[in-house]
Amino acid sequence: KRADNKIYGLLSGFILATSIEIIGLAHAAITDMTLTFFIATSLYLFFLATESHNKRLYLVSYALMALAVLTKGPIGIAIPAMTIIPYLILTKRFKETLREARLFSGAIIFLAIILPWYILEIRANGWEYINAFFLKHNIQRFTSVNSGHSGPLFYYIPVILIGFFPWSAFLPYAIYKLTPRSLKELNLNSRLMLFSVIWFSAVFVFFSLSRTKLPNYIASLFPPMALITAMLLKEYLTPLYPPLPRVELKGGDILRGTKYSAAFFSILCITLAAALFFVPAILSRVHSSLPDGFADIPIKIGKWPIILAVLFFASGILSAIAFLKDMRSLLIGVIGLTSSIFLLIALNLAIPDIERLIQSPLKNFAAVIREKNEPERRIASYRINNPSILFYSQQKVFTLHKDNIEKLKAMAGEGTPLYVITKLPYARELKEATGMHYAGQDSIYILLANNMAQCRLDKK
Repeated sequence: KRADNKIYGLLSGFILATSIEIIGLAHAAITDMTLTFFIATSLYLFFLATESHNKRLYLVSYALMALAVLTKGPIGIAIPAMTIIPYLILTKRFKETLREARLFSGAIIFLAIILPWYILEIRANGWEYINAFFLKHNIQRFTSVNSGHSGPLFYYIPVILIGFFPWSAFLPYAIYKLTPRSLKELNLNSRLMLFSVIWFSAVFVFFSLSRTKLPNYIASLFPPMALITAMLLKEYLTPLYPPLPRVELKGGDILRGTKYSAAFFSILCITLAAALFFVPAILSRVHSSLPDGFADIPIKIGKWPIILAVLFFASGILSAIAFLKDMRSLLIGVIGLTSSIFLLIALNLAIPDIERLIQSPLKNFAAVIREKNEPERRIASYRINNPSILFYSQQKVFTLHKDNIEKLKAMAGEGTPLYVITKLPYARELKEATGMHYAGQDSIYILLANNMAQCRLDKK
């Protein structure tokens, strides 16, 4: 709103709030949404500070960067730095900003916020904390594959296509159209677009080069994508609201390109509808061919694939009518409504089905283990890496892999109650190698125990 007008501000917020990945992350027990909030707000305030020359905004921006670092480590300052420095260099404001940005005061604020926590952590855990947090979960995640989460260089292209849906159809054209060709005499809107494009590019390139890849890593991409896409759609709506200020666009009128983007959205919706319609049949065929007993596990899904198929088909047809007849407000409304209805269906129908298959078994196993009066019991996970076991069991969990089988065998023979959670394909090899006993099965997970007396735990 401060950079343009109320319509642009509302549209940016609406696009961000109705993006699939943002909706998903908002309901997930991970810190990426908090990190994204601190990074986005710090960058926004820094941009406003460069425009208004308000030195207090710089200080608030530094404080928010510090909170981002506390949330998820050095990436909390790396992303702002990778955005701010190129922007200041390209706009020839680097020296001017250095003089007014109160870096010394900002450094004091930054360190005052982050140092107490890190000092206490290092005092309590020493090298183990430094190795686990800074080296393993920051540096090594970039330089090597962690927990098997690898991917090709183009990994995040489909992540953006799906995660930023339904607005991803407009993003490529928006970036092309709104990236300034000339850096001379940029107005406020053009500077905001340059800042957003640099922000987008920095995060996208950085995480594409990282060896470890996960969809949530690029959550901080979504605010700049929303800003860029909203500017394009605001310009698309401008004939309906003539007083709106214009942004300098390259290549003249945006109508044709935006119509192509809308056509892409329609095609994408109809393709998704066709795919979802056949989901039950595909799942049934895949399920019957699964190895090692997976085919014996009933996988129940409701009617949500068909409901989503109807939703996307209707959205594809309505959006096609809207852009063919130049009904611009209807087009934006259809796209936003598609995402909103998708959210309702996903949260109330699809996610509960998925949760019952993947997450509930771990919660159930942890609950029945906690009910046992065994103060010295130990819990391990074998060939799965799921932190929720730690959360639900409320105790230390040994995360063991295939090369730890001898260690697990020794633990099982010590006499102390031991429970191991693993997936069905690994249960037989684990039982044969350690002599442990089956204690329960729930969905795709198996619970084993090292004592027959512990094996009355089956909770389905």
